[in-house]
Amino acid sequence: MQETTESTESSTNSNHQPDVVDFDGADRAVLESEGSSSSQSHHRRNLVLVIFVLLVAAAAAMPGWRYFSSYEDTDDAQVDGHIIAVSSRINGTITGVYVVDTQQVREGQLLADIDPSDYVVAVEGARAKLSQARAQVESAKADYQTALSKVSQDDATSAKADYDVPRLEILAAEGAGRREDYQESLRVAKVARATVDADRASANAAQKNIASREAEVKEAQAELDQAVLNYSYTKITAPMSGVIGKKSVEPGQRVQPGESLLAVVPLDDVWVTANFKEDQLRRMQPGQPVDIHVDALGRTFKGYVDGLGSASGERFSLLPPENATGNYVKVVQRIPVRIDLAPGQNMSHRLVPGMSVEPTVWIK
Repeated sequence: MQETTESTESSTNSNHQPDVVDFDGADRAVLESEGSSSSQSHHRRNLVLVIFVLLVAAAAAMPGWRYFSSYEDTDDAQVDGHIIAVSSRINGTITGVYVVDTQQVREGQLLADIDPSDYVVAVEGARAKLSQARAQVESAKADYQTALSKVSQDDATSAKADYDVPRLEILAAEGAGRREDYQESLRVAKVARATVDADRASANAAQKNIASREAEVKEAQAELDQAVLNYSYTKITAPMSGVIGKKSVEPGQRVQPGESLLAVVPLDDVWVTANFKEDQLRRMQPGQPVDIHVDALGRTFKGYVDGLGSASGERFSLLPPENATGNYVKVVQRIPVRIDLAPGQNMSHRLVPGMSVEPTVWIK
């Protein structure tokens, strides 16, 4: 009975044991070869896919690359313009000021007055001096005419004396006249010739005096002209049309020649100064179109490159660096580029000097 049970268990265990498949060496080599071929094929497909994706990306990026290489831009730029400082040309006291900051003025418009009292007196004094100088010229001319008349009179006297000398000499030789009369005629003739010479010298001096007096007239005329100019400077006018700024003059203020009173900014003549890096100027040249974006106005203006700067901004500084000594560190320099606005772009005069702008120069 026991033997029968053991035999049954042994038979059951043998029935549930898993089947084991044993491949020989040839079959195993075939399977490994098939796996390697499949891996290489998959790798090649991935490589082709990557190359295709790169080519598509390059083709898609080409227009963008061309676009970004077709312009140069900078944010280191500002609007520039003429700022005309109006100053006094004479000293005096301000009696009136007729403009305020931001006011638009036209050329020749009255801006301020200086008390003209002192300059009216100066004009009258210069006129009197001129009249006196002209009178002295007329007097010198009269003296010259008198000297000429005296020369003519003495010439006649000298001629008579010269005529008497040979006549008295003949009479004295013939015994019809005294020898003393002949000798006296010689003395008289000599004195007459000397008198003529002296009178001619006086006439020449009188003529030169006329030239001196005429020079005094010209000097007096120049003084009068200067006095009139100084009087005209009591009216301070606008040198050109523009907008008033930086006004510091007030009525009652004492001013001196050259003292700045206010400024006039002509807004119809502005441009942009853009400081580009030196490596941005390779293909930049005058005439290229420019888009000028102004943040303050939210608008883009049209312009064109007028010219490139003659030196870097560093060289125009008050104390330019000296790189000949010590350690040197290369720094990319910036070159100022002048950009003019296209005609009709600033008709409203909204662009004012000092505004920050962002120019884009289209180099292709």
